Amino acid sequence: MNNQKINLNLPTRVPSSIISDYFTKNYQKINTEFFEFQFDWLNRAYAAFKDFDKYLILAYLFRKTFFSYSELFKVISFENFFSNKTLEVEKFNIIDISKDLMISKETTRRKILEFERDGIISKNKKIITLNFDAFNIHRPEASIVSFSRLLASMSKILYDNKVFKKTYQREFYVEKIKKKFTQIWGIFLDYQINYIVSRSALLKNDIEMFHIFGSLVYNQNLFMKKNGKSNHYRDEWWRDIVHMGDKKGISAMTISDLTGIPRPTVIRKLKKLLDGRNVIKDKNNLYSFKDGPLMKKFNDIRMQNVEALSNTISSINNIVIEN
Repeated sequence: MNNQKINLNLPTRVPSSIISDYFTKNYQKINTEFFEFQFDWLNRAYAAFKDFDKYLILAYLFRKTFFSYSELFKVISFENFFSNKTLEVEKFNIIDISKDLMISKETTRRKILEFERDGIISKNKKIITLNFDAFNIHRPEASIVSFSRLLASMSKILYDNKVFKKTYQREFYVEKIKKKFTQIWGIFLDYQINYIVSRSALLKNDIEMFHIFGSLVYNQNLFMKKNGKSNHYRDEWWRDIVHMGDKKGISAMTISDLTGIPRPTVIRKLKKLLDGRNVIKDKNNLYSFKDGPLMKKFNDIRMQNVEALSNTISSINNIVIEN
């Protein structure tokens, strides 16, 4: 553990390094909850348009708008924000969106034109508006609850280790996030967009393939947890999840059912993963990942995610927990 003194009278000022330290010491628990949250979030993202790129572009516009609110010290609650039917967004640049989301300019331009065609985005001179009624926008109730569960789990660990003076329940975080929705959800979307983009970049910016491959890792992590395997952070986790003798594969149909991605698409992308020596298929046509080039790259950024997620948890706690 880092030799930093914690002032118990200021529980909100716990630096991200302390959170990161306890994250690594309780890695299997927190990482499994994170996997569950992330898998759920990707499913909902895909369900909105059956198109990850479109969802990310909208998330990008929301993040941009929420950050501009924060710069003006403007905070809007969840209920007040979604009581509106439209959202005025700052003028955006297709080149910036393309660069930040690692989507080609041609694809970005085409998706924006499709948004305009479908009435999701409308332009009136210099004013750009998102029309909520024109698309299947789900108020992120489930995501708030799911992420609050993760925040509460970390709160309990910090309390047990005498970092927090009390433990904060999931309901506490849900209430506080909704109260300061635009401020906190801007931070959340910034983390989430960076997480998805950095991982899909390993697969030529194919988020569908990342979700399919991730479902194999998620499945194996659950199997590993059920069998009482590693609670370690670095080499031990890698050894256990990659090299443990027992592997529980899943079928293409199951992946399709779990993710909502059509089965033919799942099979096509699994074949690419097979060809790249990143996935294996057993005699029962069950798929699991292998110790291939992709998993090695994912392991490198897996460890980076501890720091990024710890920063996000620290920032949110510093907003929602009053001294």
